[in-house]
Amino acid sequence: MPELVSLRPGELPGPAAAAAAARGEIVAFPTDTVYGLGTSASSREGVERLYRMKGRGPDKPLPLLVASAAEARRWVEWPPQAEALAGRFWPGALTLVLKATPQGRGLACCQGETLAVRVPAHPVALALLEASDFPWAQTSANESGQPPLADGAAVAARFGEALAVVLDCGPASGKESTVVDATASPVRVLREGAVPARDVLARPRRVLFVCTGNTCRSVMAEALFNGLAAQVGLEASARSAGIAADPAFPVPAAVRGALAAEGVPAPEHVPQPVSRELMDWADRVLVMERRHQDALLARFPESAAKVALLAGPEGVADPIGQSEAVYAACCRRIKSELGPILGRTLEEKDHASHP
Repeated sequence: MPELVSLRPGELPGPAAAAAAARGEIVAFPTDTVYGLGTSASSREGVERLYRMKGRGPDKPLPLLVASAAEARRWVEWPPQAEALAGRFWPGALTLVLKATPQGRGLACCQGETLAVRVPAHPVALALLEASDFPWAQTSANESGQPPLADGAAVAARFGEALAVVLDCGPASGKESTVVDATASPVRVLREGAVPARDVLARPRRVLFVCTGNTCRSVMAEALFNGLAAQVGLEASARSAGIAADPAFPVPAAVRGALAAEGVPAPEHVPQPVSRELMDWADRVLVMERRHQDALLARFPESAAKVALLAGPEGVADPIGQSEAVYAACCRRIKSELGPILGRTLEEKDHASHP
């Protein structure tokens, strides 16, 4: 029989489970959705063992569990829609299907061009992932076609000696994660689970754009968003603010010129700092650089689920003090990134007008 470890609420596992997975052995553990069976995604022997235990067809790839979005970017490509969904739902019950990076294609559980990846919200699962120097290949603790088993003791009884360690924390929620194809925008829900499809597909109605001084990038983003929404009669609006905004600094003339070139009038704008009022007002908070995200999460940690980068891991570079051509390029870049945010809403509006 496997080693059965009963954990009290708040108790985390020791190193034995992660060490077993590193050797390609199978570990059963709780997640925020269902109990899982997992092993190192780098172990071909372990992955093959998982398939045999599960009775899973070889044409069905195993999902990947990682400790953070930063870790996910090592194994999968990371488009803006992935950043937005991860910012809203991770850690949590949303699995993202994304194109694998060269490193991701080298994992034993990768069988094609994509990987399904998730950051679970359960403290025990996260502790396992953080204690490992590898991602975990994981599948629900049941035979294919059967419902997930309710707790660690049931998993131990069913799979027995095929398991090395079972971490038992009592009953799991029993509902599997929602799976989303995020390789393109708009995204597609492949399987609805714990996260309702309507929440995944919902488009924000109130967006706050944040940069450093609230004179260039966030001002252009606010004007472009409001201009696009107005063009198609959407009930959506944007505001902007800065991490270190000073009301004494004017909006550069190059910002007005860049917006005019896109057919959008520049707003009469006075730079304003980010505030609790603005954070509470927004459905989504989109920042230009990761340091802006870090600053917001330090000040407003309870708003973490709605803060994300506008343009993926590289962000949008600051044009301040540069040529008009640089401002114009920055404005076009921001406009192109608004597609994943307003794209589905714009399409729906267009379809309603042209049945």
